[in-house]
Amino acid sequence: MMEVSKVYKPKSFPMDFPFSIKFTDMEPFYCMNHTFHWHNYLEIAFVKKGKGIYYVENRTYEMNEGDIVVINNIEPHYMEVLPPVNMVMPVVMFEPQLVWSSESLFDYNYMEPFFERSSNFNNKIDSKSEIGRKIFAMLSEIEDEYVNKTVGYKLMIKAKLLHIITYLIRHYQDSSKSTESITSKSKRLEKLEKVFDYINGNYSQKIELHTLAELAYMSPNYFSTFFKQSTGFTPIEYLNKMRISKSIEMLRETDFSVAQIAMDCGFNNLANYNKIFKQLTETTPTRIRNGK
Repeated sequence: MMEVSKVYKPKSFPMDFPFSIKFTDMEPFYCMNHTFHWHNYLEIAFVKKGKGIYYVENRTYEMNEGDIVVINNIEPHYMEVLPPVNMVMPVVMFEPQLVWSSESLFDYNYMEPFFERSSNFNNKIDSKSEIGRKIFAMLSEIEDEYVNKTVGYKLMIKAKLLHIITYLIRHYQDSSKSTESITSKSKRLEKLEKVFDYINGNYSQKIELHTLAELAYMSPNYFSTFFKQSTGFTPIEYLNKMRISKSIEMLRETDFSVAQIAMDCGFNNLANYNKIFKQLTETTPTRIRNGK
């Protein structure tokens, strides 16, 4: 099975141009990394085909063709692909130094949509909005530049990226709203990191709430509230979603029986597995295995 990591790391960015595009073509029910993850770079993803759901911290965004999602380097997130068709979604990834030199206070303004978000910031840019259509078009142009690599393509990519970020500042940032500090978010990530690591390594076993709470140095009641506020899920909801996602991968990639897969993914009986599978996917393990 695929190894799960809380932090996705692409191939190293070139030293002189810390930029890359990840091209994705994902089957229905594909779940990115199976779990919340984060990384040390910034990303802007845009949907060219299909639909899915992006979970960014405790927010949920339905993504359709033409929609865009903006994510910084300290936002736990993952996404799921919804049926019936594959989801095609290029992901533009870049490190802050591409657009901001630490010596330039002026250029730091480009980091505001990523680092100094107001409380009403929306990670999703809707395809139905005029600004969404403009940004989507520029992202497509960036993709063309990156693929074709004609003379001056790096300069053109940076220029268009700065243009996009300026639109984000102009249309999606409200400085009158309160912001959560980077330090506060980082501390929250540190607490969640141990919990995610434990779940990733032990999802096939029985996991007790008090064990997760102890990892975060919290009481079970406080931990449940903290986890819900941070991810949008209760611990058991999150664990079930992860287990079902793992089982879908096994259904597609192994010849194990459905009953064996259910047990390997932490369900104590087949009936419970089938019930939760149906609740979360609106289909059955057999239909997934048969490619339906």
